[in-house]
Amino acid sequence: MSKIRGSIEIEFPNEEVARVVYESVLFEHKTVPYRRSKLDFSLNGSKIIINFVADDNSALRGTINSYLRWIKVALEITEL
Repeated sequence: MSKIRGSIEIEFPNEEVARVVYESVLFEHKTVPYRRSKLDFSLNGSKIIINFVADDNSALRGTINSYLRWIKVALEITEL
């Protein structure tokens, strides 16, 4: 069975906001074990880049939803 591959780029208003969000999510990235997906999470200027490989649609959905939720929460906190 073939793997699902893709990437997501999220651009932030500036590099400082991107860095704060990236560093906030980095702990989760390093500690959460994913068995059916692999993910590369990186910072490039004012963008966060997520490259992923998943075994199936369900694994893909779960992985992407987790990262987008963590990013959303971190961004909301920077706006306080």
